Formats: sequence, structure tokens, C-alpha cells
Amino acid sequence: MFAGTLGRSQFFIKSGLLGSAEAILLLICIGVQYEAFMGPPGQGRYRLAATASLISAFFGFKRVGFAIRRNRDAGGGDVLPGLYAIGVCSALVLQAQMLIVRTSDSPFNSAEYSGLLGLFMFGAWIYLQFAPSVPASERAEAGVTPALGRLDGDDAPAAPSHLSLAMEEAISGKKPIPAMPASVQPQGFLGSVRRPPPPPQRTQFGRRGVK
Repeated sequence: MFAGTLGRSQFFIKSGLLGSAEAILLLICIGVQYEAFMGPPGQGRYRLAATASLISAFFGFKRVGFAIRRNRDAGGGDVLPGLYAIGVCSALVLQAQMLIVRTSDSPFNSAEYSGLLGLFMFGAWIYLQFAPSVPASERAEAGVTPALGRLDGDDAPAAPSHLSLAMEEAISGKKPIPAMPASVQPQGFLGSVRRPPPPPQRTQFGRRGVK
């Protein structure tokens, strides 16, 4: 979720899809509980506010993850993602408050404190969207360890084995082909080594008898 990097185009597409899905689910939630939304403010809207907060909390968690990955790709520090996460949590609190105390006469009577917060969130998103990507070597020098995510599609190449390196050197003529190690003689029962039977001895007859 928080591992890997995210390019500018991927960040724009994923953020747009995430915002659209969140808006659709919130509209469905309000449509299902329309009577509570249009009714008097107070306890009758607690269920609506709780449901909307759960939906927005899930999408806010995903949004913070996208911001962390995009900030890592741009070579940024840890300050901006932390402030962005605090802004997302503050937006959730203000959204629940607005749903509870909203009235039909003044539907935005509790949104006077969300102007600066919305401006900060929009500015942070604009910075993350247009911040140039930093190469992996520069991120490593700056102390940012590049991690690979599932959505990146870039896999680290596997290190060649010693056998493949030896075969390449033998084909190129730098070194001879390495000899295969001799096979170990199998052991017999209880660890005893199987040895071939001794050759039969011939009986020779000499002057002094059997030799």
C-alpha cells in the first residue's frame, strides 16, 4: 500500500478514479438515508454521519497512500505526507460535523472552517501532481530507499549465478570450461563403503609346490 513509487500520470489517474468512486458512494449513502439528510439536525443524522465517515475514511487512507508514494517518487521528505494525513483526518471530522448540524436554510453553516483546509489540500495535491520525478540513484543518495510496488510493473533483475558466469567466460574463451566434480561413491548399509571384490588369485605350480 505505502511501498513503491507513483508517477505523475498514475497519480492523476488514480486520484481521479478514487475521488469519483468516493463521490458516487457518498451520493448513494445520502440517497438511501434521504429522510435523515433532509430532516432536522441532531441525533437522527448520527447514522448518516457515521456511514459517510467510514466511506471517506477508507478512501482517505488510500489517498494518503498515493500521496506517500508520489512524494517518494519526487524525492520529498516526510513532512508533506504527514501534514497531508493530518489534513485528511481533519476533513473527516468537519464532514461529520457538517452532516449532523446541516439545515435546509443554510446548508453550509458549518463549513466556514474548511476553507483553509481545502486550500491546503488542493495546494498539496497540485504540488504532488506537478513535482518532477527523481531518478532512483538520486533518491538513494538522498536517503530515500526506492521500493518496488505491485502497481509499478518494474521488477529487479536477478543476479546471475556462478555457473552462468563461468559458462559465459568459457564460451567467450576467457577461461576453460569447468570440470564437473567427481561423483561420490555411494555408501552401503550402516555407512560402510562398498568396495569392489578383490580379483581372484591364480594358483601356480612351481618346483616347491603350490604357490
